[in-house]
Amino acid sequence: MMLPRSLLILKLVALLTIIFFTVFYVWETNAPNLGQPLKWDCYSTTIPSFDQEKYSDTRIFIGIFTTKEKLARRQMIRETYLLHKPENIEYKFVMVASQVPKELELEIEEFNDILTLNMTQENMNEGKTYEYFKTMSERVDDKIDFVLKADDDSYLHLDRIEYDLSHTDRNMSYWGYLVGDTFMGGLCYGLSFDLVQWVAKSPIPRKYKEGHEDSQVQKWFRWSHIDDQVKYEVRNCRIHDYIDSGSFYSKEIDLDNTMIVHYLKNDDHFINTHQTLSATY
Repeated sequence: MMLPRSLLILKLVALLTIIFFTVFYVWETNAPNLGQPLKWDCYSTTIPSFDQEKYSDTRIFIGIFTTKEKLARRQMIRETYLLHKPENIEYKFVMVASQVPKELELEIEEFNDILTLNMTQENMNEGKTYEYFKTMSERVDDKIDFVLKADDDSYLHLDRIEYDLSHTDRNMSYWGYLVGDTFMGGLCYGLSFDLVQWVAKSPIPRKYKEGHEDSQVQKWFRWSHIDDQVKYEVRNCRIHDYIDSGSFYSKEIDLDNTMIVHYLKNDDHFINTHQTLSATY
């Protein structure tokens, strides 16, 4: 027996509604929330008041995200900006490695500066950021005030990062350069340790850990209704892309202010940035 026309139409509408909301859900949880671009200058940023008293004994952990095959880049980093690491900054190279190959075992044994995440797939959108912050939340014995996540194609002026974060509120702080008017870009951003612990304990990040990697962090805050409590510590005038990258966020190095330079995929650009900023240490 054929169904009445009205019932067929009703079922079709219901099916289309389900498809629409399924597509919208997948898009919302995976697409970057770019918002509106901000001007790349000091007038569209917040800077801590360096006149205020500096927090003493600020402890900073930096996870430099890399992949197993990038030994040469890790060595370049060890021989450049890591030579200027302040004592209160700790770092590890972070990579996915459910099984550690022999050559990586030798590197770990020699340098003891690699943190492996026990995941099966190396993919920026498969929850690597969540697993990193969750792992770092377990560091309760050794005091940490800020946990940063950086790319291995970023050059970090560690003295300036340390000085900046030593003047930054240690509670509910989300620090970095703001992409659009929404989330902190993945070249290098950080959370105060209370937010790191929140990421590990809250059900929303665990449920929505997969998606556009760094944009997902701001979505966790928004979907959990704590976004208005988070302090956005924006450093857009001190963090930028390399001038020759041609990106919206590229600009010349400012010897007085530049803190992080990104998009240094070319080794010559990385070394050139190091040589330029070396005079400021």
